[in-house]
Amino acid sequence: MEFLELLLVLIAMVLIIIKPQKERLAFGLVMVSWLIMIFYYVGHKTGALLTVMNL
Repeated sequence: MEFLELLLVLIAMVLIIIKPQKERLAFGLVMVSWLIMIFYYVGHKTGALLTVMNL
């Protein structure tokens, strides 16, 4: 799933380089990517059985 988020950021970067007038769309893509990353991180940390142990 990290590949999907990094792909969204890459698309946003290419969009800014090719069409600077689509800056709002690119910013929205980056925000969605960050929210997905935060959601997965929080879900992983709260749902894991061994969160406090280092194995």
